Amino acid sequence: MVVVGDRNLVSLNELCEQLSISIATGRNWIKLGKIDVYSVIDNIPYFTREYLSDLKRSIVVGENSSLKSRRNKKYVSGNDLYSSYISENSKNIELVQNFIQTIKNLNIELTDEIISTIIVNFARQIVCSDGDFLIQDVINNFGYSSDFIDKYFDLLDVKLIDEPNEDILGLLYISLKNLGDRKSKGAYYTPTSIVKKLIASVFDNVDCKNKSVLDPCCGTGNFILQLPESFMAENVYASDIDLMSVLISRINYSKRFKVLDKSLIYKNIFQCDYLDSKSSNKYDYIIGNPPWGVAFSADKRQDLRKKYKSAVGANVESYDVVVEQALGELNRDGILAFVLPEAFLNVKAHKPIRQYMMSENSIKYIEYLGDVFDGVQCPSIILQIIHNLEPFSTKGLQVKTKEKDFIIQIERKVTDECFSFLTEDKEYTLIDKILKSSNIVTLKNNADFALGIVTGDNSKYISNQKTSDNELVLKGSHLEKYRYKLSDNYIIFEPKSFQQVASIDLYRADEKLFYKFISNKLVFAYDDKQILSLNSCNILIPRLKGLSIKYIMAVLNSSVAQFFFAKQFNSIKVLRSHIEQIPIPIVEHKIQFEIEVLVDEIIHADDENYQEKCNILDLKICKLYGLSDEEILLLKG
Repeated sequence: MVVVGDRNLVSLNELCEQLSISIATGRNWIKLGKIDVYSVIDNIPYFTREYLSDLKRSIVVGENSSLKSRRNKKYVSGNDLYSSYISENSKNIELVQNFIQTIKNLNIELTDEIISTIIVNFARQIVCSDGDFLIQDVINNFGYSSDFIDKYFDLLDVKLIDEPNEDILGLLYISLKNLGDRKSKGAYYTPTSIVKKLIASVFDNVDCKNKSVLDPCCGTGNFILQLPESFMAENVYASDIDLMSVLISRINYSKRFKVLDKSLIYKNIFQCDYLDSKSSNKYDYIIGNPPWGVAFSADKRQDLRKKYKSAVGANVESYDVVVEQALGELNRDGILAFVLPEAFLNVKAHKPIRQYMMSENSIKYIEYLGDVFDGVQCPSIILQIIHNLEPFSTKGLQVKTKEKDFIIQIERKVTDECFSFLTEDKEYTLIDKILKSSNIVTLKNNADFALGIVTGDNSKYISNQKTSDNELVLKGSHLEKYRYKLSDNYIIFEPKSFQQVASIDLYRADEKLFYKFISNKLVFAYDDKQILSLNSCNILIPRLKGLSIKYIMAVLNSSVAQFFFAKQFNSIKVLRSHIEQIPIPIVEHKIQFEIEVLVDEIIHADDENYQEKCNILDLKICKLYGLSDEEILLLKG
């Protein structure tokens, strides 16, 4: 008999928490037959613990191909070298790489004790005899295997090359650990090249002799190793929740500052959960890379909501609350400098921390880095915030991208809805003019949006052969401005079989617009054939009274809209919230008709004349905003 409370059973909620997926995703996997329910009690699916264990193992080792999706990357396992963590010209990379490869070839089970044994073996080459207590701490906490040393003596006979500012022990540790754990724990180890960028941006030409600094999520201490020489050891503090990381950080701290004072090392480099910390200390600088995307338990989320203003909504983002905690620990005019996801600036979920930050702080420096973490597609930034106890100001903010470096000289209107600082002053002035154009309207609350179909398994539902039962379905790659290319993808439209599907009347609307979802370019195409689309090709049905759908499409495809989108959002995804903010001029029916004629010509144009007709229409749209030739050149550039 199966009963609730049976310790051998886990509920769907617990299974989803263990796999770090949403309940909705879990239900979809059941629906699609990707996971097998053992029993259903009071409408709640249950699974055996043995099944959950086997499921996790099969995902980790890659046996379960049906669950190899973007959301499961945290379970892709491997002991590969996290080589970008240290400098690319480090003399130890090849030594460590060969060592890790040998570990893999020998199929050695990397228990905590074995990892500790390996760390201790290499730490003895770095730590002087007077610092042996630091090595003994590793052994006392994680153990030491003499049998492993005896069995693999030749393997461990590797001599490291002395490199004072390279975190070789950290490289070993994070390479030996199951890298599949790092996302679920929120640990994205910062490449040394990025650490050096941050340190240089904060401390260039700064005398740090009497300044204090904290790295609250220090990992194995790479930021400590890169600090300027002018810092005094007693003013450098660091903590982490992971004990082995703290023990390695102590070794790096001792090595960097030539400190062997046990009480100072233990006091300044310590283990703690920073979000539970009750320290009354204040710092001149707080630096580092806070954890991203920690999968907090339900109880922990509840505790964080009681303590932090930014801990709101169904999920609590770890780096938001760390930023809030850190801002409260800065001295006046102190600097917070963190590596953060670019989403911190513009995603709606982070509005509460932006709102909190704006009350008594300003941004001093921001650098757009792009994707910098191994195997993670997440554009990142270096963000410096000054805790000046004054209202938010943009004057003097330094902005750096891969293409340019500039300082904002004018006060700008900024709201907590979105922080966008990619525009130079002349570009900002142009956007301001566009927004202040007469008779402007937006699609916010004036349109229907729909995602394309999410089948859950395209290989099962999509065919490249036309039959009497299936029909054309479009992907984002089939779209170009104003029109779409014929697809060789066909689908049998059975909504109940799909993982996610919009209301049928939106797919079958008399007129609709398709747009590319994954793109840094705005691409909208017209459809009056009731064609279906997949989720890379989303749907927009404008409902602006007095404005035709083809006219609105022409505006959304224009250089003005592209300039606005690129400068305001800098996104590789075209979101509903982005489209809803694009300003659309209200024009008389005669002008709309002229534009609709040009749209029809573009839709039916041959390839030779297509671009020329697009350019003619684009110039016409630009003129609707009252822009000068010089301003049009600026936005097109």
